[in-house]
Amino acid sequence: METRNKLGTALVVLAIVLFTVPALFPVQAMLTHDTRDSTFDGQEQLEEQGIEIVNYDNLSERGQELYVQALENGGEYRVSTEQGAPEFDYMTSAEHAQLQGENPEHRPGVIAIERPDNANLPPADEPFNRGPSENDEEYEQHREQVQRYDLMAISKGPPPLGATPQLLRLAATLLAVISFGIGGYLLSSKST
Repeated sequence: METRNKLGTALVVLAIVLFTVPALFPVQAMLTHDTRDSTFDGQEQLEEQGIEIVNYDNLSERGQELYVQALENGGEYRVSTEQGAPEFDYMTSAEHAQLQGENPEHRPGVIAIERPDNANLPPADEPFNRGPSENDEEYEQHREQVQRYDLMAISKGPPPLGATPQLLRLAATLLAVISFGIGGYLLSSKST
């Protein structure tokens, strides 16, 4: 009986400690670079939508690196808040919603990167084969247009639920619940 009480008490104490882990180590915000949006618009249409056009060569070295990493990682790349590019205006979802509400026609948090001709960059994520196909000349112009501008949404927010920090918090909470249940059972049940 004494061993059962000691084990039960130890498990309940472990559960209490594990329940405090998520509170002591909150998940930090991350900066997201997402190039999965596609555009078939030219410079004039992008400017009308309030999308800033930035030439790839005018990006800082860090900005170029983040853009290339996003392209190489399936269109999305996340970094900690200290590792962002200085020229990107990272907004939270609340700031984004506020700006979107003020002017619904503009797209805050999105920039268009003008890819240089003959650049040694990974291919843009936008499928250029979804455009017009009536005549070859029009198709080639459309293809060049799509390959010229690449949209990148930049934001600041919590990582997705499948990210490592989130999974660690979930595992600690799950282990705490199990420990608390078993410990409580051992303390409350009587051996015969």
